[in-house]
Amino acid sequence: MKRYFIAVSTFFFCQQLAYTQQQTPSVSSNAALQNVLETFMDCLKTRDSARFYNLFYDGPVTWMGVYKNHTQEKRKEKDASLSNYKSSDHKTWFRSVSQGSVKEEKFYNVHIETDGNIAALTFDFSYWAGGKKGLWGKESWGLVNINNEWKITSVIFSMEQENILPEPNRN
Repeated sequence: MKRYFIAVSTFFFCQQLAYTQQQTPSVSSNAALQNVLETFMDCLKTRDSARFYNLFYDGPVTWMGVYKNHTQEKRKEKDASLSNYKSSDHKTWFRSVSQGSVKEEKFYNVHIETDGNIAALTFDFSYWAGGKKGLWGKESWGLVNINNEWKITSVIFSMEQENILPEPNRN
């Protein structure tokens, strides 16, 4: 009877361990997702379109930005018909930011939520051109793990223009 109890207990322990391992994303998932962020930033600085495009799902990718209230109010003073959002796609956006001075996007307060198959990354960002901060806001990416590679499927973000409302200190 004692052997039976040990065998059954061991079986249930192994089942629970396997279930827990399936439900808990691995440290390598978080490291791989952090690498996507770092690659994104590096591609902007180096203007590497091939590496940049490879970060994205090979189908429609949502790319949508919304102006925050202060910036939108100032924009509407100049033209009341201006919408509070803009949409694009990752290729058009990359081509536009690759022109002129070196661009950089800085990410901080990164939060990663994943089950190993899908992921949501949210973070604060600031966007720099020629060493000067132009925009800041909140950004969120949706990603899927396809054949052990994380691919961005959506990018949504809010924008405040630094010259209209400077970003608060991040202390």
